[in-house]
Amino acid sequence: MIEADNCRSRSNMENSIDVKESGRNIEIRPYRPDEAGKIYQELEVPNWAPWLRASPETLAKRAEVFPEGQLAIWTPEGRPIASLSLARFDYNGDPKLLATWDELMGVPATGEKTFIPDGNAVGMMSINVRPDYQGQGLTKTIIDTVKDKSQELGAKYVMGSFRPSQFGEYSQSDPNASFKEYVDSKRPDDLPKDAWLRALARNGMKMLRIDDAAMVVPDVSIEQFDEYRRTYKPEKWKQIAPSVWRCGETGIWLAGDKSATYVESNVWGILDQGSNGQTS
Repeated sequence: MIEADNCRSRSNMENSIDVKESGRNIEIRPYRPDEAGKIYQELEVPNWAPWLRASPETLAKRAEVFPEGQLAIWTPEGRPIASLSLARFDYNGDPKLLATWDELMGVPATGEKTFIPDGNAVGMMSINVRPDYQGQGLTKTIIDTVKDKSQELGAKYVMGSFRPSQFGEYSQSDPNASFKEYVDSKRPDDLPKDAWLRALARNGMKMLRIDDAAMVVPDVSIEQFDEYRRTYKPEKWKQIAPSVWRCGETGIWLAGDKSATYVESNVWGILDQGSNGQTS
């Protein structure tokens, strides 16, 4: 891990990439801890439910723990249009032994207790694209950047804990929908029905296994839970059992008399190119 701030700044400059997107110059580079507030306001707030957002403090700490792995795409005006948080860890080739998202990132999700500087795997743990830039082909740019970064770092595996982006909406029409059946469902062209999994598959991602409890938000007071129901997309909330709620997100809420817990499943996947040039 780089120790001095001036070294981090130099690393940021050396690792920046200028690319053309929709006729405009954009820059891909690690974000600095002091830029975490911008990442939070521009990307976390519009993309995540309030109980899942990484705070500015968490984002800043990630940039201190693993500065090369906290990347953002910037406009010439200095606004972030996408961000990516990477983790570095060891993978022994057995998908069953992969940690959950929470285990790998820690609580709070800074990675500081789990970061392995010479780990053989780079994990894509959080990808955010500003809503007005979604659907503009940034997925390939992001994945190519991760592959290049893994080569620079000498990591063998490029992996990710991926969140099927449309399952929340899908489960609105079928509240008892099976997450596994949804993840396994394909279009006639044999690509996943889910738009995010489909974009990843087009870029070489192979699914490894479902992580049934990837992200867990425990011990939320019943008052805070009720506040979420009143203020965050209230039309999406559906009670599907006495203590079980869907909320339009990928996960479900388990509500008791005094507290509630949010549980979300993800999909572990691996991209077919590692830094050693071999397929994974």
